[in-house]
Order: sequence, then structure tokens, then C-alpha cells
Amino acid sequence: MCKARLGILLTVMLGVIAVPGITVRAQNFGGAFQHKKIVLARKLPPTGHIDGSSFMVKVTGGFGVPGDVPQALQSTIESLIISNDSRLHSVMSPTEKPDAMITCQVTSYSLQQTNETQAGATFGKTTIPSQSFIHEKGLITVTFNAQDVRSSKSIAANTMTGKFDQQYPIQSAQPAKINSMAGMGGLLSHIQPKPAAGGDEASANKPPTPIELRDMLVKNVSYQIVSHLVNTSEQVPVDLAVGGGLDEADKLMDQKLWTRALENLETMTPFGQPAQDAYRLYNLGVVNEALGYQAEDVAQARKYLQEASIDYGKAIDAKPDEKYFLQPQTRIDTALAYYKTLGDQAAASAQVASAAKAPAADVLTNSDVIAMVAAKLDQGNILDTIKTSSAVDFDLSAKGQIDLAKGSVNGTIIAAMKAKARGQ
Repeated sequence: MCKARLGILLTVMLGVIAVPGITVRAQNFGGAFQHKKIVLARKLPPTGHIDGSSFMVKVTGGFGVPGDVPQALQSTIESLIISNDSRLHSVMSPTEKPDAMITCQVTSYSLQQTNETQAGATFGKTTIPSQSFIHEKGLITVTFNAQDVRSSKSIAANTMTGKFDQQYPIQSAQPAKINSMAGMGGLLSHIQPKPAAGGDEASANKPPTPIELRDMLVKNVSYQIVSHLVNTSEQVPVDLAVGGGLDEADKLMDQKLWTRALENLETMTPFGQPAQDAYRLYNLGVVNEALGYQAEDVAQARKYLQEASIDYGKAIDAKPDEKYFLQPQTRIDTALAYYKTLGDQAAASAQVASAAKAPAADVLTNSDVIAMVAAKLDQGNILDTIKTSSAVDFDLSAKGQIDLAKGSVNGTIIAAMKAKARGQ
């Protein structure tokens, strides 16, 4: 009986359901050695724009922030801006006036390393030993303001947060969790520490040194700041759910056939249990997110990203204990915030343009004056209407005056029209 229980336990742990003659994998993210990932090309248009060709970055640190952190942040922001927009260059000399000034303050910075132990378990005569972990955490918070120097107008301003949270099994070559640089929008997520010189694979799974962790946090938050100022493109590794009929859609996603993958997942019969179907909903979120990043139109991009956010939310509701469902949330929320800002800006510009083109209902024109004369209104009333009108749009060019004369408008009225137009 104990062996049977152990077999069931191992079956569940491996995500495999054994049926006579058939082996069906349950929906999950695979074991530690079978994680399936794809890379999304995450493109974000900026919410602001640097006019001109030069910029300067100034970074200060708050109380308790090590001096090397502001220095690293400044150089990383400069490098990312230049690499993403070739027309821009950084101003280093204090005597040269830049077109844009980017000021940042590191308001918080912390690194934490703790040792933790996961209790073991006993099944009959079989004992699964306890496992010890090194738990690495990092946090950085930065406020920034980018300003046009000539006009003193704000280009963009916000507060950004970068996080690192990773467990590393002690005396094990595999990390207990997939890396997660969550941060604001999950930018630069899943950054793995690089192997040491010599290519020792195990060294890639060692906890990062304080310098390595600092660089990860700085790069994370720098990318968030820069993406407000210039067009950026980022390669984001994303986990895929596997098994239980999801593999066909996974193959289509591997080939970047997003529309076909979307159709496959939408037409698939939902899995019987909500906790099982949560993995299909998660993969739907991945497909819609990818389509959102590919869309050229802002409105279409927002539509796909909103769908992705809904899919991810449904997956979490159906199985809240699946940690991989939580990873896309900040990433997708940040992208939606970007596109909402862009959509609001476009709508406001269109409204201003429409208002500028459309004549106001009470604007007096040549046609109105000609119509009043044709209706045989007395001259005093016509002159008073011209004088008290809130706005006029008279054509008093030579052709305009000829048309007025042809409409029987006399010289006194035309003179009043000129006086009103000059006064306006």
C-alpha cells in the first residue's frame, strides 16, 4: 500500500497520468529539467519624446544607498538611450547645454540573503529529505523626471521599482525556482547569472554576488526609465504550460504562428476541472500578449493586451497556488499603462485638431452678412450684429469683397466688418 501511495505521489510530481496503453501528461509547467520557454519580442513605444539630439543624466542616492549604485544607474541609462535611439548623444561637459535633462533619485536599495529549510516527508519506508536553500532578494526604487531644457516642459516622470527574488538549493546544481526579475512590468525577467569563466554550468546556479545582483537591479530599473523616453525592444523569456492537449498550440507558438495558436486554444474543448483549464487560459494570455506586441496600431495593441490580462487573471482565479501564473501580471499591467497613455495622448490630439478645424456655431462669416442683407434687415441691425458678435471669420480679401458687393453689401457694412476683424 505504501509503495502504491509513493507511486501515485511520484506520478503527480512528474505530471504524468498512467493509463493502460496510454501515457497522458497533465497540464503543468514541466519539471525542473523540462521547462518550456519561448521568447517574446516586447516592444514599447515611449510615452514621451526627447526633442533635439542631446541629453544629460544626473543621479543621486538617498540615505543608505551605496555610492556605486547611482554611478551604475547613470551609465546604464545613458548606454540604453543611445543604443535604442542613434540620433541622441550624452552631454558630459558642464559647459554644454543639453536638449533634455533626466534627473533620478535612488530612494531605496536593499540586498538580503537568508538560509531557509524546506521540511522533508516520509511515505512508508521512503523518506524525502529536507532541502536547504539560499534565498536571495533585492530591491531598488527610483524616481525620475525628464524635462525639455528649452521649454521647461516635462517629457516624462514616474517612480520605478526593480525586484529580484530567487531561491538556490544548497549543494544542488538546479535552482528551486526560475529566476524572476519582476519589477515594474517584469522588464528583463528571468535573467540568469552567467557562468564563470571556464563554462562551469553549475556556477550559473550559484547565488549572484552583491555586484552581480546590483547590476541586475540597475539594468532592470534603467530599462523601465528609458522605455518612457525612446522606442525600446526587449527579448522576454516566457514560460509555457505543457501537456494535456496543449502541446500542439505550444509548437505553433514556437514557430511564432500566433494567430493559429490563438485559434487552436480558443476552439479547444476546455479541460474538465478549472484548475486544469487554468493552464489553457494562461497560454491564451501568452498568445494575446505576443499579438499585442506585434500590433502596429495602438488601439489594436491595447485590445490584445487587455485580452491577455483577462486570460492571466482567469488562470490565477482558477488556480491561485500556481506561482508561474503570477509572473506576467506586472509585465502586462505596465504594457497596458503605456498603451493607455499613448491612447489618451492620441485622443487628446485628435480632439484638439477637430476643435481647431470645426468653426464655432456663433462665428459670423461673409455668407451670414450677405444673407442678412438679402433678408432686407435694416442696416443698423446688421452693423450691431457685426459689432457684438463673439467671433468672426470674414474673408476680406479682394475676391471676398467683390463677392460681398455682388451680394449687395454696401461699403458701410464692409467697413464695419474690417473694423471687427482687426479688433478680433
